[in-house]
Order: sequence, then C-alpha cells, then structure tokens
Amino acid sequence: MATAIQKKNKSSGSNGVYKESFMFADVKLHVHLILLFTACLRHCYLPSACMDSIILPVVKDKGGGLTDIDNYRAIALSLC
Repeated sequence: MATAIQKKNKSSGSNGVYKESFMFADVKLHVHLILLFTACLRHCYLPSACMDSIILPVVKDKGGGLTDIDNYRAIALSLC
C-alpha cells in the first residue's frame, strides 16, 4: 500500500487539531481511532459534527479558462 507524504507545519483545522498530532501519536491513539471508526460503521452512525464539511473549488487545468465552470472540481474537507 502506498503512503502519501503529508506536509508538516500547516495550520490546524477548525477543530484546533494539528496533523502532526496524528502523525507522531502513539499506537494507542491509532487503536482508539480504529475502534471509533469501526463502531461508527457497525452502528451506521456518525455524529452530526463529522458530517459537516466545507466544499472548495479547485482548478483542473491552470492553463484553461478560469471562468469556465467545467474547469473546476469540488473538494470536500471534513471538519471532524
């Protein structure tokens, strides 16, 4: 499985948690997160805060027309 290289020293999300908190966390945190996500899947439940997201438009082709709606794709950033 390929691993994506994550950029460090970026600002925290709207919840105030930095990406490095997960990257450098102890294995115990990873186990608890796995248990949390497994429980959410088994019970078909997500807290409402986890369903909120921000949708950002991203340009597909920077050489293309920036006024062309077909030159954009949507990226949804989860707040949870």
